[in-house]
Amino acid sequence: MPFVCEEIIIKGMPLSRGIAIGRPYFHHSLQQEFFAQEIDIDPLMLEEEIARYKKAMNFAMQEVKQLQLKMEQDAVSDGAAILEGHLQIMQDSLLTTRIEEKIRTKGKNAEFVFTSTIAECESKFNSLKSKFFKERFNDLQEISKRVLAHLREESTAAFYDVPKECVIFANSFSAFDTAASVNLSILAFVTREGGATSHAAIVARAQGIPFVCSVEIDNLPLSSAEWVIVDGCNGDIILNPTIETLKKYKDLQLQLQSHLEQLEKMTNLQTETYDGHKIALCINIDGGEETQGIHRLGVSGVGLFRTEFPFLLREDFPSEEEQYNLYRRQVEEMKGLPIVMRTFDVGGDKYLKSASRFQSKAALKKRSSPIEANPFLGCRAIRFLLKEKEIFKAQLRAILRAANFGNVKILFPMISSLTELQEAKAILQETAKELGVEGYDVPQNIAVGCMIEVPASAIIVDLLAKECDFLSIGTNDLVQYTLAVDRTNNALSHLYTAAHPSVIRLIRQIVNGASEQGIPVSVCGEVAADPRFVPLLIGLGVNELSVAGRYVPMIKNVIRSTSISAARKLVEQVLTLSSAEEIEDLLTREYRQNVPEDFFLS
Repeated sequence: MPFVCEEIIIKGMPLSRGIAIGRPYFHHSLQQEFFAQEIDIDPLMLEEEIARYKKAMNFAMQEVKQLQLKMEQDAVSDGAAILEGHLQIMQDSLLTTRIEEKIRTKGKNAEFVFTSTIAECESKFNSLKSKFFKERFNDLQEISKRVLAHLREESTAAFYDVPKECVIFANSFSAFDTAASVNLSILAFVTREGGATSHAAIVARAQGIPFVCSVEIDNLPLSSAEWVIVDGCNGDIILNPTIETLKKYKDLQLQLQSHLEQLEKMTNLQTETYDGHKIALCINIDGGEETQGIHRLGVSGVGLFRTEFPFLLREDFPSEEEQYNLYRRQVEEMKGLPIVMRTFDVGGDKYLKSASRFQSKAALKKRSSPIEANPFLGCRAIRFLLKEKEIFKAQLRAILRAANFGNVKILFPMISSLTELQEAKAILQETAKELGVEGYDVPQNIAVGCMIEVPASAIIVDLLAKECDFLSIGTNDLVQYTLAVDRTNNALSHLYTAAHPSVIRLIRQIVNGASEQGIPVSVCGEVAADPRFVPLLIGLGVNELSVAGRYVPMIKNVIRSTSISAARKLVEQVLTLSSAEEIEDLLTREYRQNVPEDFFLS
């Protein structure tokens, strides 16, 4: 194997773990001109033009459905769930009745009306400074490219020109691109753009394909590189590896494969420490198809169902019946396992096309300022629901009706006072009575909990715990509000850390307050999926961890690799430290010592 150039190592950001060795290939993604010539349509031909648009949309939907089915058959549940989200967008009135009506009223060609509508959406999305909504618009853009390609009768095939068993370099990839690679023997993805929460990265992780981003690919000597190694564990890209480097990474490939096979074997094992302390391990879901694979994962249930996510791309608020049908389907798929339904958590980083999104017509007439200056500190979550009781009660009615078909718990988000919790519970009781009067069966003694996400609720946890059956710590927001750091602000990312002593002390206070009332505490934020923090959470007394499905094998392995006594000693050590840096270093050292064969850390 000849090596004509010296070895070059480039550092990127790892998005999907794994190691790939192959030939590099620069991929020029489908770059359509996203504009269209404006053409007047004869009034007598408008219905035919609308039919042409519907046909293009139908072709695009069939492509997504076929790929989704393939991913379901291959048990790639995260990828199938994302494609389900694409299908929901494609059925939204934004891309169906509104486009059709515009073609009819404007008398213009479908391409022009379609691209103009997407351009309007782009300007609205750009006004929202949130990674979450940037990713949602990326989804809409990907769908739009496919629809436009069908209107123009162009090919939508991804990677049609890519040789097998190569490492693909590109500026960016869409979720559909990475999903479509499942049968093409693509070894790894390397991009200039991207992030850990991007749908492309999520699909790559679900398929086990290494993915590294933040690489300036334009400056890479790919034409002179015969071989490349992609280390998705630490983000290294190695061009022209030496024979010694190749041998090292081939050995690592074998070790990683063996480790993943061992993790998969843990599905049916108990989630407990090696000295017998049991921990409930659940999954977080967004309302896609995640529950279909829950029984294969061997988890205790759904610890957090984010009920707002299925409806975020809608213009109108979902009806009670729409919500009921979705909730009932999710509950029935659980087959008796518990599912925690968090009531709508809108606001903050979950505003879509307008800040008036989830509001009633009456409220819109009263509202003088459509956009809050600081939505994270504004009318969001329970504050919004208590203000918009019509919307709140419609959701509670749907949840209570669906609860007859399984084990449902209700979770109120962003509670910051005892008054808020009591008012929410009173509305729940009132709603249950109204349903009973109407002849509906209503479950008795449904479990109710609140999310601890702000310092105020952590400080009065003794009061809140008396009113709850369980508590759930939302560490993403708890860190944000405790440290006064916007978690969507990249410039402050170095300050956003759950290892801060104040955050850890608040978690301890929350657990102690709940223990005094004899109720369990779960953690459903990103910290629960960080294996370094898991022993610390166990030692603090957390009863349940809830993570995305893809993290279940890894977190179960960490739990089974520690002991409750060691976890409690770790807590004692952490509480003596005074900085986040010291705490992170300790947690990392302990993790490497207790789980040395894992590849979470390089």
